Amino acid sequence: MSYEQLRTSMASRLMDRAIPPKLLHDILQDLDVVASGFDIKRTCTDLITTDGLPEVVKHYCAALAVENKALGTISDYKRILTAFFETVRKPFYTVTTNDIRMYMFTRQQQGNLKKSSVEHLRIVLNAFFGWLVDEEYMERNPARRIEPIKVPRSDRQAVPALDLEYLRKACQTPREKALIDFLYSTGCRVSECAALNVSDIDWNTRSVKILHGKGDKSRITYFNAESEVSLREYLKTRPEGSEALFCRARAPHGHVTRESLEKEVRKIRQRVDISVPVTPHILRHTS
Repeated sequence: MSYEQLRTSMASRLMDRAIPPKLLHDILQDLDVVASGFDIKRTCTDLITTDGLPEVVKHYCAALAVENKALGTISDYKRILTAFFETVRKPFYTVTTNDIRMYMFTRQQQGNLKKSSVEHLRIVLNAFFGWLVDEEYMERNPARRIEPIKVPRSDRQAVPALDLEYLRKACQTPREKALIDFLYSTGCRVSECAALNVSDIDWNTRSVKILHGKGDKSRITYFNAESEVSLREYLKTRPEGSEALFCRARAPHGHVTRESLEKEVRKIRQRVDISVPVTPHILRHTS
């Protein structure tokens, strides 16, 4: 076993014990110091399955965490790889290119997946088996020969200006109006919106700092005057003592979940007679 494999295995075990990311990083740094100068040799090859899931999938997810990949990305990759091995039911080192092709074809036929979703499967599997080759678990990547799937570029849906006004009129509380205006004017992802604190708002510049966006990157985005008015009206009515911008109704009034905000938007949409679908993601692409 190479040192990198040992390090990844250790990270996987620590992640299973819910070690905080900062502490995980510090422990691995200490391991680097202690292990320097030692010759690590392979003594065990029991990496095939644990509860039906290849152990190397856990190691791969741990490696992604060490590389500071977003938790949502890691969860998505683990879900896809779990489904793949539950279907293929072969040790990872015996998977062939044809196994992957047939899996993608079956998923497309049974699940009526869009081409973009099938291409996402290919990307994840290619990244995983490529990592196995880099870490010397395998000699070749069986997904490498599968060509990228051409995905037709389509215009992003948006809510027409008139329908957006009807949607705003359908809001029944200051919170609902603040939510619609904020999602529309800032272009925030719903997960980003759910994680925001009041302290992230700069009223002087009408800006909000997104600390953990896609890829765990931070950025600043802006909201318009209508959204400022809606937010200020909502903040007058929300429970006191919570740092969360959009907080839970029940004590201790912590951050809402992404699913909760999506549900709120759906409830508002159901009150108005417009033909277009409305989700936080579509509001994000509405200008």
